[in-house]
Amino acid sequence: MTEGIEKMRDNIYTVYNGKEYRVVRRNGYARLISNDAIDLKNGFTEREPEANLNPRIFFKMVSPEEVGDVYGIVTYCIYQGYEFPITREESNRLYVLQSGCTITMPLELLNRLGFSQVEKGVFEKKIKKEEADLVYEKKTLITDFFD
Repeated sequence: MTEGIEKMRDNIYTVYNGKEYRVVRRNGYARLISNDAIDLKNGFTEREPEANLNPRIFFKMVSPEEVGDVYGIVTYCIYQGYEFPITREESNRLYVLQSGCTITMPLELLNRLGFSQVEKGVFEKKIKKEEADLVYEKKTLITDFFD
């Protein structure tokens, strides 16, 4: 049930000239990141064009005043009645869910749901897309990004 979700997102974003971009802070500036070659017409520079990167990467440095709000976006799903972040998609048929062992997500429950420990305190499970009851994004405003 992934209607409306084009790709899994787990990054920091902003809006510049009406378009959403990934963003990182560099020396007090916003470094906008794109994979759209059309952005070359908007002053973006291609990273390592000689390397034939796939996907191609384009970037542009702008002042903080030139961008909109900065926010984190993470893709989640409901699986077996519990909320999990989707860390990646594999072969367009599987989602990889991840969780830590917490008070609200104890080890016993993770084991019952079939999660496997991939590193200390980190558990993952691959599920078929159709096993996800709902897929959605959470957007969190980052008010101190340029501080």
